[in-house]
Amino acid sequence: MMKIGILGYGTVGKGVVKIIEESFPNIKIEHICVKDTTDCLDERFTTDTSVLLNNIDVLLEMIVGESPAYEIICDALSRGIHVITSNKATVATHLEEFAELAIKNQVQFRFEASVGGGIPWIESCIKAKRIDSIRSVKGILNGTTNYILDRMQKERIDFDECLQDAQRLGYAEQDPSADIDGYDVQRKIMISSSLAYGGIIPYTQFDCVSLRHIKRIDLIHFEEEGYTIKYIGSSFIRDHQVYGSVEPVLIKKNDLFAQVDKNNNVVELIGDTIGSLKFVGQGAGQLPTANAMIQDLLDILDSRKNELHFNHQLQMNLELCKNTYIFCSNQNIFDNTKMDVIQLNHRVIAISSPMTPKQRNEYLEELRRIDDSVFCIRKEEA
Repeated sequence: MMKIGILGYGTVGKGVVKIIEESFPNIKIEHICVKDTTDCLDERFTTDTSVLLNNIDVLLEMIVGESPAYEIICDALSRGIHVITSNKATVATHLEEFAELAIKNQVQFRFEASVGGGIPWIESCIKAKRIDSIRSVKGILNGTTNYILDRMQKERIDFDECLQDAQRLGYAEQDPSADIDGYDVQRKIMISSSLAYGGIIPYTQFDCVSLRHIKRIDLIHFEEEGYTIKYIGSSFIRDHQVYGSVEPVLIKKNDLFAQVDKNNNVVELIGDTIGSLKFVGQGAGQLPTANAMIQDLLDILDSRKNELHFNHQLQMNLELCKNTYIFCSNQNIFDNTKMDVIQLNHRVIAISSPMTPKQRNEYLEELRRIDDSVFCIRKEEA
């Protein structure tokens, strides 16, 4: 009989308890730690974190934010307790420390649910890395922004209206900054890149462009040209140098990424021998995320190890590539002699010659001194 402790009884926590109680009599839920005594439904529930780790084999952590999750995870690993988490904020900040603690204390640290919800992405990335050199990863990794872009394009609805609908449906928080400004994907692409390349780069170094200033007219114009816009996290490696970004990307409508709709996710890796591997599925939600947590739990129950090492010294380089960028503004603030400029109804679109991400950032900062609502898109090259 495996005994587990659960930290957090929100949407995902309730899903985990439901699946375990219905399908796994060999797993005993010893403690469920919650914030409020009104959530204490039976003798398993407690508000005391010091009780949580008593007499358990595995901790399942499903709360929001770094603290107290970080302290409790460290305590559990140090006591020889396996840890499974869905907390991308904590994983992105402390992944290497957690991995080292797990090895030192001969336990497992697993985090499948932190990226891609129910998609078996983390495990697949680890397995691919055993054989292959992974050259790049990319994904639509935020269901909220994909839902917004999908509805804007299909139903010709403005960004603000779509965002309000996403909040009403529970896809977006009342403060949507983590989603629409890219911080959520920034953490997820950092975790994915660390696994793929075997080294740690702080997530704050990943280039990040907000989605919040996109206009319906932008999507309509590019749809007529055979393109769509998706919010994508991506990275690639060359000789221990990495470029990683979160940004709106213009892609052909027949591309698989363009066809991933609603609040679904897609993630891809490219390896030297395996080529391209893509995974599509629900990137969030109660049961998909709970499913990922329990898959990790069953791997521990079956004594499957996932010892992680991050031995490579990696460096972020914002001049590692050149891309074509598209800038959208409500006024003509562009140099027509240096860029192709398209004048639409109440919108001006300028297409750059190839420039580095560093040059893009400098130019975008210059433009925003004139129009702080300028929207920038990277064009996906064939």
